[in-house]
Amino acid sequence: MIDYTEPLQIMNRPLIVSKLKNYVKSKNLISNQRDLEKYNKDWRGFYNFNSICAIFPETVEEIQKILIFCNNNNIKIVPQAGNTSLTGASVPSQHDHEVILNINKMNKIIEIDKNNLSVTTEAGVCLDDVKDYADKNNFYFPISLSSSGSCLIGGNIATNAGGINALKYGSMRDNVIGIEVVLADGSLINSMSSMKKNNTGYDLKNIFCGSEGTLGIVTKAILRVYPKPTDYFHCFFAFNSIQENINLFQKIRGVFGDKLESAEIIPDIAIELSIKHGFLTRSFFSKKFSSFLLCKFSLFENKETFEKFFLDKITKFDNKFEDVIFPQSLQQENNFWKFRDDLVEAYKLEGKYITNDISLPLNSLLKFIDVATKKINKVVYGTQIYSFGHLGDGNIHFNLIEPVNYEGNFNNARSEIYEIVYDLVEDFGGSFSAEHGIGLIKKKSLLKYKSFNELNLMRKIKHALDPNNILNPGKIFDLK
Repeated sequence: MIDYTEPLQIMNRPLIVSKLKNYVKSKNLISNQRDLEKYNKDWRGFYNFNSICAIFPETVEEIQKILIFCNNNNIKIVPQAGNTSLTGASVPSQHDHEVILNINKMNKIIEIDKNNLSVTTEAGVCLDDVKDYADKNNFYFPISLSSSGSCLIGGNIATNAGGINALKYGSMRDNVIGIEVVLADGSLINSMSSMKKNNTGYDLKNIFCGSEGTLGIVTKAILRVYPKPTDYFHCFFAFNSIQENINLFQKIRGVFGDKLESAEIIPDIAIELSIKHGFLTRSFFSKKFSSFLLCKFSLFENKETFEKFFLDKITKFDNKFEDVIFPQSLQQENNFWKFRDDLVEAYKLEGKYITNDISLPLNSLLKFIDVATKKINKVVYGTQIYSFGHLGDGNIHFNLIEPVNYEGNFNNARSEIYEIVYDLVEDFGGSFSAEHGIGLIKKKSLLKYKSFNELNLMRKIKHALDPNNILNPGKIFDLK
């Protein structure tokens, strides 16, 4: 029998790999650096540190043994799911110092509870698979992300993923009922009650939602599912100004309430670049406009009846819009949302870029864009503003593209531009990280904008659950 609790006196890389092989099947450990690269490198390509190895447990018991061994020998672990983090949260933070623990082998959907409206799943299940499973059982799981074909449930929980439907259904935290987590010392926390009302002390599951793998490794979850809408209604508005866009959205939200599931604000440059890079053959609209609003409504009534009601209401609004398209087929509906999903890929092909995941009060959005654009252009004149996102909850991806024919190094301005954007976000009462988390890339900003008492409490929680700091060290904040 393997004694995985006995401390080792000397821990070098070959010995660590040799010992870890005792806890999983031989095929479930990778130590060749060429094979490790896709696990070492983050989605944006900002970070690419060598790991000691990557290990792929298939059971909770395997994870427990791995963590007991690593905790006993002060071996650092990077918990990893689909590795789609946009902040460097799921990759090593230094060379040859950390073991990647990837959960993608824990990929079973366990059951759906039709009476309690929940689905129980392992943490390594792909988000799309959960959505498809719910759909086949005539239910709906609402978390919708552009990475839904590759991100995993454990990662969604660890980052408190948001997405386009947060307007109606909230973020991942709002859709997690129960959770199972392995702590750094290998102990198992089982909070897998499916009761939506469970007022028995601290709500432990919420500590782990958004913790980015720094407090424990999520192994299972009970997720909230909803009755499947009988149909959907979509519309695509065009405006001559962002303010007109915001005004109409607020009117629609006020009249149609929780029927409104998604409301995405899109700039004119998004259509231009989508055509340029082959994601669209032509614009959806016959004329050029400066701002667009793509809406989706979930229905439990006749679609034609709702459409008549919708048209009657919007024609009586005093808010101005220049054009509106109602899709005439399922294919056209899908084309609208595929265009929305492709927005990220379109700007990535344009050259160097700087991304921002911010949230703002809607009444401050226009002023923020105006002030931020002027300040950024003083740093790099001609910077292209590519601002889109979830208008319903004020979560805007205020992204910036290198000017055409720019002769300088756009990346050199990254830190200064981040500071401009984040200072303004703070001034306007928003958040510099709306849904992507902190990871590595936003650590300094967290120190600047989070209060001392909040940071101190976070560090105390981290120390209580992971006193040896083996889980994702250096992410979110440093303990020192």
